Amino acid sequence: MYSISYEVPAPIETYDALHAAITGATASDGEGLLVHLARPTERGYEIIEVWDSRERFGAFMQNTLPQALATFGDLGDMPALAMQEFELRGFLVYTTDQIFL
Repeated sequence: MYSISYEVPAPIETYDALHAAITGATASDGEGLLVHLARPTERGYEIIEVWDSRERFGAFMQNTLPQALATFGDLGDMPALAMQEFELRGFLVYTTDQIFL
């Protein structure tokens, strides 16, 4: 598994719009993505993800994200994302018949 977090220095509404652009611009919302969490922070928003592999995350960043960004429009002079890999020590998923968005 591959775990990563990154903070985006932009309003949480930017996340909402970008998330919609990703799911609208592609047939997949991230093949290999196991967990995606987003939360507002004092400086913008943070995303925490767990992927089944580093390669799948890389494919998303090279293929899916640029497609979505092309439909999203100009993001201005947003600085590069500060991505931080972390060692995942536990991973439990409880499933039900419900999907929470």
